[in-house]
Amino acid sequence: MKRKQYIVWLFAVFGIFGTAYGGYLLLWHFNHGNGLRPMALILLILGVISLLFFIAFLIYGLLVAKKRKDVASNSPMEEAKPEAPKEEKPEMPKEEKPEETPEAEEEPMPRQYQERPRPSYRYPSYSTVYVRLVGYGPVLRIEGPRILDMRSNAYYRIEGNMVYEEGGGPRFEIRGSQIRDAFGGYTYELSGSNINKVFGGFYASISGNCITLFDSSEKYEISDSLSRNQILVLAALLFGRG
Repeated sequence: MKRKQYIVWLFAVFGIFGTAYGGYLLLWHFNHGNGLRPMALILLILGVISLLFFIAFLIYGLLVAKKRKDVASNSPMEEAKPEAPKEEKPEMPKEEKPEETPEAEEEPMPRQYQERPRPSYRYPSYSTVYVRLVGYGPVLRIEGPRILDMRSNAYYRIEGNMVYEEGGGPRFEIRGSQIRDAFGGYTYELSGSNINKVFGGFYASISGNCITLFDSSEKYEISDSLSRNQILVLAALLFGRG
């Protein structure tokens, strides 16, 4: 069970216990003529406050789930495909019919087809940037918009605000300073020198050419500076869903 879920259920359990036991003690002492007992009243008040916190957390969780569902349903998953250019038929001069053969017919005009150019994945030369896990070795190789995950030997490329896996399909979508799974919710966002989990808070920090996890369990060294989009893709590939 995650730490946040554990805290929420702790509020629920303490709220039920405090409200029930505090109310019971308060009524018991009152019926026996002992007057208002401060400890029972404090326990009752704390139990009610804990229940209110539990209800607030529950409502917040439902709102976050609804927001994620709305974002997933309204976000475009595929880029619009460019329309193929319309072929224009060359104008052919009309042949004059000879007077002695009025029933002669014009020959049909041959149709000409223009072959569409096939997409090419050749990229201009870029400086190579390596991302190394301290104590392990290089894990990513970045060459401009093309990224190699050296752990799985999978290539990714950044095209606009979409990230594609070569030989596959769309994997991530970049929206401003946030990145999300192509068919899921938002995962990470870049804020200054911090990498935060969306709806989760601080996750890693960037200092110079080093990225360090919040608990210092992992540290990555980058051989050169990267753009914002490259850092977001780096976080999605290295940390996954965290």
